[in-house]
Amino acid sequence: MYGEDEVHNSYAEVKNKLADARDRGDIKDSTCANACKWLAPSFAGVEINGITVGAHIEKLVAGQQWSALDDGYFKMNSFGTAGVRGRLAIGTAHFNKIILGLGVEAHARYICREYEKNGRDLNREKAVVLAYDSRKGSYDPENDGPGYLVQEAASIYAAHGITVYLFDSVAPTPELSFAIAELDDIRPYAGGVFTASHNPASDNGFKPYDFYGGQIVHKGVQSIADSITDYGEVKTGSYAEGLRNGLIRIVGADIDAAYIEKENQTAIWTDNQGHFRSDTIADTVKVVFSALNGTSQRLVSRVLERRGFDVSANFFPVEEQCRPDGDFPTCPKPNPEEKEALSEAVKLANTVAADILVATDPDSDRLGVGIRLADRDRAVFENDATVKDGYYLLSGNQQLVLLTDYILGQLIARDGKLPANSVVSKTLVSTDLARLVADAYGVMTIEPHVGFKFLGEKLDLYAREACARAQQAEAGIDREYQGLSRNERIRLLESYGLCCLFGGEESYGSLVGDYVKDKDAVTVGAMFVEMVGFYKKQNKTLVQRLEEIWQQYGYCREETISLTFEGASGNDVIRAIMQHFRKTPPAEFAGTGVIAAIDYQTPEKGGCRVAVDPSGCVLFDDAEPGNADEHTGYVDIEGVRVPHFWHGDYGLIGGKAKLGDSNVLMYVLDGGSKIIVRPSGTEPKIKFYVLAKGTGGSDKDFDEDRREVDAFFARAKQELTSRAATLAESITG
Repeated sequence: MYGEDEVHNSYAEVKNKLADARDRGDIKDSTCANACKWLAPSFAGVEINGITVGAHIEKLVAGQQWSALDDGYFKMNSFGTAGVRGRLAIGTAHFNKIILGLGVEAHARYICREYEKNGRDLNREKAVVLAYDSRKGSYDPENDGPGYLVQEAASIYAAHGITVYLFDSVAPTPELSFAIAELDDIRPYAGGVFTASHNPASDNGFKPYDFYGGQIVHKGVQSIADSITDYGEVKTGSYAEGLRNGLIRIVGADIDAAYIEKENQTAIWTDNQGHFRSDTIADTVKVVFSALNGTSQRLVSRVLERRGFDVSANFFPVEEQCRPDGDFPTCPKPNPEEKEALSEAVKLANTVAADILVATDPDSDRLGVGIRLADRDRAVFENDATVKDGYYLLSGNQQLVLLTDYILGQLIARDGKLPANSVVSKTLVSTDLARLVADAYGVMTIEPHVGFKFLGEKLDLYAREACARAQQAEAGIDREYQGLSRNERIRLLESYGLCCLFGGEESYGSLVGDYVKDKDAVTVGAMFVEMVGFYKKQNKTLVQRLEEIWQQYGYCREETISLTFEGASGNDVIRAIMQHFRKTPPAEFAGTGVIAAIDYQTPEKGGCRVAVDPSGCVLFDDAEPGNADEHTGYVDIEGVRVPHFWHGDYGLIGGKAKLGDSNVLMYVLDGGSKIIVRPSGTEPKIKFYVLAKGTGGSDKDFDEDRREVDAFFARAKQELTSRAATLAESITG
């Protein structure tokens, strides 16, 4: 490591060479600025992967590796859709000890500040609970405990006098969310999880959570991180000392038990003991399970066992994928959206003739589901792209539809009615078929932006508003909300607020109830096992139920086209694509006209966001609705329900019902299909969401409907990828 004076003297020439490279156009202005910032003594002397940051930059400059410099320093990695994540490497654009330190330091300062404001009123401790998945730096396989990045983070929190509750080994993200808000014996003010979710093995990341168990929605933590100009401002200490003095405490078993017991209440067809009812749920369902070398093996079998499922006879784990391993040796892309990631699960499922396979991503917030095709359906689907060796792999949108249909329908079958003021949630980019199902049951749908943190915030707002109204009405609630059972919560929410029964998104994530304020593949996986058992009792598969839904509401086909453009040049391509669609909005897609174009980003010159028709006339804007009782969250445009900038929960939560700014473009087409364009907030990708919708109904031939939708879908996909390729070529050559 350099001494301070040596750093100043040694790197003056490097800074000059960086400036020269910038002036020649070899590197971006931002690359020069960020690299020079990290040549300051407190940054330059940090050792990462056996080399100091300063020496690394100096080496790249000496070798004139300008592309590598651009890729590593063209931006400052910051909190996006779901925390901050990136490739484990040196550079401001990547993820490393410095980026982690800045983020955790900012989160620690935020906790200290906010705890002084309301921590005692919320009956919280000045504490944080930390979980981590199996990734390099997060997990230490030799000790089956926290890795060096997690230990570094724990020492930063402890240096601020914040008690750290640290999981004893890898633990799912939903359990972390649960641990923040739902426990009796520990009451942390916040939480954090160390994961890059479904990203490749090369990546890692960090997601900060707020007191209610949801990811932090606002930009307060990022603002604090931006204000730290010297890495020496990051407080740190000894991890070992933190353990000795009790500021760092190892937890796990008690949280597991509490989660398993509470989440059991989200099942529908269970008896008084919380076991599946044998008169309704078939007890012969065979389940294959994979954790994709992540975290969910900690809970999944125990959750099913709590429901009375015969784990010893009917539960088959993919053994090589049910132990934590940051190399992900059998699934290089540990993403259940990827067909190949499920290969080992499908292989085992065929061996044991499983009815269903479930697989979670490394931090267990995303779920992949495969359904065994019945003999009579194999010929129909044998060439379908969604089928792999006899198993129909449900898309995230199909999962969302099946869950909405099952939960709403079976709650009525069980209870005779749905809770008053029921709500379901889907993100803006997810299938409208879920909304159509909810509409049929008279249930409100809300459509937040991508990122489950927005739904997590709403769940907290619904609960707090209901509790406040109940107190005003002197309803006599004698316990905190976290102490209420699921049924008690439903009675409170339907009487004094809104009751969210289910929330999901197209990217394979969902939740049931509100014990968890984030995607929960553990609970939702158990719900799928229940669903399969329910329909098996009727000699029906989930695929057959999905076909029935299509026949009733219209065939839908949805796909996300994700195009990867890495590094600094890739970032330029993504920006150019968004700029192109924003400045020259198409009048049609695949021969179908646009009836409404909506930009969810406020114009640079100010003003309001608007939805316009093909001629540019404003259909509606983001002004506050005039009548809360009449506002549904949608505007009817040529017979199509188009989402408004304000959700239908405006009457309960006021200004919080307004959709925030986001770099998203939506095109609503004649008949209700949609094309949505947005850059990923966590990966170097541009995403096109093609939501192709048929008409359905008894007067429509289903096969004809399907052919029309498939034809539109194929043409739209080709148009979008071709346009993106042309724009990319113009940028990169």
